[in-house]
Amino acid sequence: MTQQATIKYIDPMVDFGFKKIFKESGKKQLIIRPLNAIFGLDITDIDIRESELLGLTEQERRAIFDMHCDTRDGKNFIIEVQLSEQTYFSERAIFYSSRAISQKAEQGRWNYHFAPVFFLGFLNFDMPHLPGEVADPDRFIHKFSLREDETHEQLSRAMRFAFMEVKRFDKTREQCQTFEDRFLYLMKNLPTFAEEPELWNDPYFEEFMEEATFASMTFEEQEAYLARMKQKWDLDNSIDFATAKGEAKGKAEGKAEGKAEGKAEGKAEGKAEMALEVARLMLADHKPMDEIVKYSGLTEEQVRAL
Repeated sequence: MTQQATIKYIDPMVDFGFKKIFKESGKKQLIIRPLNAIFGLDITDIDIRESELLGLTEQERRAIFDMHCDTRDGKNFIIEVQLSEQTYFSERAIFYSSRAISQKAEQGRWNYHFAPVFFLGFLNFDMPHLPGEVADPDRFIHKFSLREDETHEQLSRAMRFAFMEVKRFDKTREQCQTFEDRFLYLMKNLPTFAEEPELWNDPYFEEFMEEATFASMTFEEQEAYLARMKQKWDLDNSIDFATAKGEAKGKAEGKAEGKAEGKAEGKAEGKAEMALEVARLMLADHKPMDEIVKYSGLTEEQVRAL
């Protein structure tokens, strides 16, 4: 197949590629080293769990994510790859982490002393910030924990969050000096390499690329990957179309009214149309509800209303 021959490396930002490299390879160091670097830890071993935490009862909402790991001393790691922008992605990270904490409760009396939960999100969009908050344009990894507002005193280490802006990362290979920068560079640019690039003299990245080599997969895996990529390409096209449509409408309204609000409203409408279009396409393809919610950014109730 011609399309297969043009692919050198799989995309680690697609759920199939992410799980193939970090989970199914069985090479735990591929995920341990990024976790250590980002959260300042010293993990030597980790157990990879099922990527789902069930609610306490059958009626409760399930938490589903891309990777769930823990250490022998009880530290939990929740890893999520998010392709499309979602209004409440930060809140979803808190929901996932809270569910992981609630499952640490033992039968009977609980003294609330538990190992921390770490959430790591790979974002294919710009990190959303609260109104009034100003983000540093030169920072691509954002870390959060429970702290006092004015003194920044740590309240607890029970929950820690890190979000990596993969899509916005714009450093060249030469500009990448830290492990985190180099890791981000590979996460973003790996599927664009037509041949093996000259990277850094680091066995970690050599092993990473080896696991991401398209030719090393079975024919069935290659077919599954291409099917997943087609879905992503359709999603990207829908997003681009809806965004362009919203911006064009916003510019027209802004020009007619002579106000910037028209453009802003148009962009907002474009995002809303984009989410609906993505959900409709995935519904037409009979995709599972949790996938539709994840990629469209809509709530389950909004999807069901369609």
